[in-house]
Amino acid sequence: MKVTDGSSPKPGQYPAMASGHCPNCGDRFKRLGQHWTTSATCSHPPFSKAQTEIILGTMLGDGSIHDPPSARNVRFQVTSINRRFLQWMADELGIHSNEVSLHRVADTIEAQNQKSAPERLASGDYNIRDQYVLTTTRHPELNGFRDWYGDQKRFPDNLKLSPTVLGLWYACDGSLRWGTKGHQRPQAWIAATNEADRESYLGQLFESTPCDPTINDGRIMFTSDDTERLFEYIDAAPPGFEYKFETVSRERYFERKEAFYRRNTTTNATDGSSTTGGDRRS
Repeated sequence: MKVTDGSSPKPGQYPAMASGHCPNCGDRFKRLGQHWTTSATCSHPPFSKAQTEIILGTMLGDGSIHDPPSARNVRFQVTSINRRFLQWMADELGIHSNEVSLHRVADTIEAQNQKSAPERLASGDYNIRDQYVLTTTRHPELNGFRDWYGDQKRFPDNLKLSPTVLGLWYACDGSLRWGTKGHQRPQAWIAATNEADRESYLGQLFESTPCDPTINDGRIMFTSDDTERLFEYIDAAPPGFEYKFETVSRERYFERKEAFYRRNTTTNATDGSSTTGGDRRS
């Protein structure tokens, strides 16, 4: 696991920067990203193919870029209630990753939503959990993601859905739908509301996969048989999202989902590590 300096930041503070030894010169730096940006002799280490696919798949879902006008390079960032998933990403991204940090606690989110989305709270079906954030160092290889953004986030025309990329997209923006009586097998859905006006484009993305989903208004819907093919193609669930791949039974799915909230989320943690999620709101 990477080395980080300092204690965990308070909610909302800038994440602890990646520190350690530069693989080019061997010297130790408190801020490796800053060293690579300003050094005349050491450049940013390239992302591996696996790391690139992890970032790409997450960018299709919950990921975004931080790109202020003053920045030469962008950084990748993702917020989630799923600490285990973010820590897995941090470990996989290695020297490129900053520390997973507590971003917003549940009480802060609830207070903000009382003003901006009171109907969601009133519905009684809204789970409020602490949000965590993972960021990378700024890197020139990430600058291509600037092309994804205009009036809204748009996926590139040359996008390829490898098993890793598709698995992370589903983990972020997908869900399992369980039918009622007479329909006991689940169906997977993926939300792509930002591409709702490009149904043919979304369909073409899956031509290189064994799946043939139905596309309607930004919803990518798989039959039960296609859901089995989807999960076989993805092969392995991203850590922290195993419950989204549970197809044995409806009961087993909800058991694993409840276990996810207990084990991988927190409510009003002070340092991002001590307060477990407890019972999930229903």
